[in-house]
Amino acid sequence: MSSRVLISFFSDDRPGVIHEISRAIEDHGGSWMDSQLSRLGGRFAGVLQAQVPAAQQEALDASLSALVDRGITATLTSAGEAPAGAATTRGLRVLGPDRRGIVQEMTRALQDAGFNVLSLATSVETAPMSGEPLFRAEARIEVLEASRIDELEAQLDALAEAMTLEIDLSPS
Repeated sequence: MSSRVLISFFSDDRPGVIHEISRAIEDHGGSWMDSQLSRLGGRFAGVLQAQVPAAQQEALDASLSALVDRGITATLTSAGEAPAGAATTRGLRVLGPDRRGIVQEMTRALQDAGFNVLSLATSVETAPMSGEPLFRAEARIEVLEASRIDELEAQLDALAEAMTLEIDLSPS
């Protein structure tokens, strides 16, 4: 019997971090599945899903904890049950001048209209012409039974107007 587990980690950004984590998974008969890994500031962080024999889960957890001696803080948790069936999704893109509150307001609108965030990637970069900080976000959202697209569109339009943002909601 195998288990799906989530492993989250962070460390100083240096060569070999992914190799050390993947070796721990392999050493315990596991298989690396999905992952989201990124350098953030001067650190390297990520979350990944692995499949591991249930009898090896505790030993893998101990091996990951021991990586702290090499500067990697890693934790393991059960991935839980995978959702049944294919979800209907939409894409959401946001672009505009960086300012406080964009993510908070965007996710409030999604929650209020009954949508679930499946993935969210954000960045702040330098605008080409002005040199000002430019906020960019890309999300994939799940359309749930209780989702209200008209309410979401109205809230996103108001957010775009209030914060001078370009917001594009599209079929995924």
